[in-house]
Amino acid sequence: MFEFIKILTLRATYECQEEGRLPSYLGSTIRGILGHCIRDFCCDFPDKRCFQCEKKDNCLYVQCFSNTGGEAGAVNPYVLYVHGEGRERWKKGDLCVFDLTLLGSGTERAGIYLDALQAAEKRGWGAARLSFRLMQVIDSDSGNVIYAGGKCWFRNLSPKPLQTTGRNASYASLFFDTPLRIVSGDKLFDKLPFDTFIQFLIRRISLLTKAYTDFQLEWKEEELLNQARKIKTLDEYWREVPFIRYSMNQKDGKLKLSSRTGWILYEGDLSGFVPILEAGKYLRVGKGATIGFGHYDISYDK
Repeated sequence: MFEFIKILTLRATYECQEEGRLPSYLGSTIRGILGHCIRDFCCDFPDKRCFQCEKKDNCLYVQCFSNTGGEAGAVNPYVLYVHGEGRERWKKGDLCVFDLTLLGSGTERAGIYLDALQAAEKRGWGAARLSFRLMQVIDSDSGNVIYAGGKCWFRNLSPKPLQTTGRNASYASLFFDTPLRIVSGDKLFDKLPFDTFIQFLIRRISLLTKAYTDFQLEWKEEELLNQARKIKTLDEYWREVPFIRYSMNQKDGKLKLSSRTGWILYEGDLSGFVPILEAGKYLRVGKGATIGFGHYDISYDK
């Protein structure tokens, strides 16, 4: 159903070179490091903010990493997922593993992201400026090695269509293992009715499709939402996660991003929604996907 979206997941493994502390949610830190590296490669005017730059429409940094908006909205062609979130104290020899998933036309510029992954080991991580060494980069889907020991296998930068399979389902259990930011009217969600979840998910899919593919996606949105309203929430649990990240656009340099982690169990005729739910596992839902937010695992009864 979503084969028109190309996808490539680069799984990077770094080894910590010294003892120190880092934030428990590393997605924002890693995104910041990769962003600085890509900007160093591409930007001719580092003192200018992207939205003020006359070259933004043709800038590889904007196209690959920091979309300033436009007709398709401010969505970017990648998402992050850090394995083993929660660690704050690091020792020499500890491994940091994360997935950088490229989407749509972002996969055509995979070489820039690979360059950034290599350059990231030359930068200090976090406020403590910890040193990390890049051990390897693989394609997480095929297992093929892309980088190791200073050598690159560029032929293995091979994107694939995003394929989702259908199935019959009357129950779906979703577990959000990274912070989820579904915000309406500046208010973070308390409950997550299925129609609200689907509305945010199909909007994200639509924006990504418009910005990073040539496909014309047409939803029967009202029909989908009417069906979604028939799905019941059997149980749910949410815990608020206080999250603050650095932002040069804020006066004090800090941006507070309220979010929640938790799980939810839906009941009803879910079969028609399964391909959309499966696509969401890769594309994410809500705000903050580029720093690792909105990731979920899902299980069905059949």
